[in-house]
Amino acid sequence: MNSFDKLTDFVKGLFTEITPPGIRRIGRPEHQQVLELWEKSVRESHDFLNDQDIQDYRALMESQYLDKTKLYAAEENGLMKGFIGFSGNQIRLLFISPDSMRKGFGKKLLNFAIRDRQIKEVDVNGQNTAAYQFYHQAGFRIIKKYPYDGAGKPYPVWSLKLAETGG
Repeated sequence: MNSFDKLTDFVKGLFTEITPPGIRRIGRPEHQQVLELWEKSVRESHDFLNDQDIQDYRALMESQYLDKTKLYAAEENGLMKGFIGFSGNQIRLLFISPDSMRKGFGKKLLNFAIRDRQIKEVDVNGQNTAAYQFYHQAGFRIIKKYPYDGAGKPYPVWSLKLAETGG
């Protein structure tokens, strides 16, 4: 390796994103895998959605949402167990594979968002009580309720913000 190659590798290393163990950035070539995990997760956790809704949302995920968010995976033994997506100061997506739910992957991703990325806001579907309870236990509180989701469908969305802690 010549001096230029060494310098190039050094500079690339300076810009490599550091994430906690078990969390890594998701690249565009993995979007299909993300969509498959998303759909399995939604079918498990959003029993109020019908098949057409899921297909409509999947199309939006593919055409718009995935490219507009910074995506990170929670992994175990090289397998993606869940993912989180940020845009600005807000969590836009957090989904866990059904076989990995309630095993700490969601909490790990949420802690990464709060501690490492200073994310303090999230929107949650009002009919997804498990998701609301998950965020509430982490210190998020409702700041606004909307009767429709971002796609204009009659699914209520609650905007949550991490409560400020004293001290």
